[in-house]
Amino acid sequence: MQLMSTSTIAQASPPAPGLPSPRVSIGGWVRQPARLDAGQLERLGAIDVPNFVVRCTVDGAHGGPRPMRAVALRRLIEQSQPAFAQRTDFKRVAIVAESQDGYRALFSWSELFHTVIGTGVHLAFDCAQAPLAGDTGPFALVSLHDEFTGPRFVRQLASVELHKLW
Repeated sequence: MQLMSTSTIAQASPPAPGLPSPRVSIGGWVRQPARLDAGQLERLGAIDVPNFVVRCTVDGAHGGPRPMRAVALRRLIEQSQPAFAQRTDFKRVAIVAESQDGYRALFSWSELFHTVIGTGVHLAFDCAQAPLAGDTGPFALVSLHDEFTGPRFVRQLASVELHKLW
């Protein structure tokens, strides 16, 4: 799957008058927790993800390619400054992405930062150039390099947290 960088800055769909912009949180075992809206994500180096297809292990592909705007999860985690005290603390962390309804996807630190899988894990957001479907947004997590993308496709993403395991 090819990712395309773009220099055009997309503007997120404005919230209804009087309502705050939706936000996704990055937290847990970090020094700088964050609550980010689509505009902030766009400014953090968002890219076009032109052809994401949800593929499940049991019943194959669900729908055609979906265009998305997204930011690398690695970048968001690095910006939040993991609260590691020891050089090897990265071995003790799990990254958990959770939806508004409690669905979770799990990643290890090594998987995100030391393998090709990690280069394809992105936080997608709703914007005018690539709106997410109502049952998907306003935020979603995608793992582009998984053979089956469905199990770790987190619709209506609410948070990403680093959890210290021991």
